[in-house]
Amino acid sequence: MQFVIVLVLIAGIIATLAVDEFPGPLERCHFGNETCYVEQAQNFFRAFKSGIPDRGVASLEPIDLGTLRVESGGHSASLQFNLLMTDAKLYNLANSVVVKSLKGFTKDFSKPLKLVLMLYMPDLEVRAKYDVNGKILILPIVSTGDIVIKLSQVQAKLRIVADPVKRGHGDGDGHTYLNITDFKTVTKVKEGNFNLSNLFSDNRELRESTLKVLNDEWDALAADIQPKINEACDRSFRAILQHLWDNIPYEKFFDSESSIIHTGKKAMKS
Repeated sequence: MQFVIVLVLIAGIIATLAVDEFPGPLERCHFGNETCYVEQAQNFFRAFKSGIPDRGVASLEPIDLGTLRVESGGHSASLQFNLLMTDAKLYNLANSVVVKSLKGFTKDFSKPLKLVLMLYMPDLEVRAKYDVNGKILILPIVSTGDIVIKLSQVQAKLRIVADPVKRGHGDGDGHTYLNITDFKTVTKVKEGNFNLSNLFSDNRELRESTLKVLNDEWDALAADIQPKINEACDRSFRAILQHLWDNIPYEKFFDSESSIIHTGKKAMKS
């Protein structure tokens, strides 16, 4: 019996160490080394395209966006329709993203961290099933099928607010972890393009003329669609980042030479 208990304890210790260990091939940075921050953020996108299943971190390629509902018409009188996109996914982020900057890490745990991440993506694609009902010009449009939205030369600014929360020895390990409280993305897209299958039962002439109108009106449509894509990306990427941070104490983000203050908020018991 004692032997079994010892084995269970050893297994528990090994599991704990495995979770707390900084995930390779990422490397710890010296505090304040922003060049290192950028390099490791870039490494994260490249190394974990398929996620980290044993830590509950979802795939980055593609990113699951779920369901998007778009009501278009407020920015163009010629376009009035409701668009439902289901099983939406964002492709080519991890493959193409360039991390431009990452700022906001602090040693002061008495207040929230405010991180700013700047990204550039030359080419992205959103793919989904669609259901549309409305009108384009004077032509009624009611259709279902597959939709692909191509986004070119995308600049993104991510603002992440996180509370440092110390897990007390009674209900934790005494380390400080980051709890995301706000996550918002602003994007600027130079060019966009729509492609919808099965428009007008794939009547070629109607389909091509309708797609031309949609793509000519990209700026007006983007004002309605782009925020919905951003919101869906925020939900998914926030969850990905939170699952990663749940398993890594903030102190372990940095090398052993970086002194971190331990004055974070204490975790609340549920």
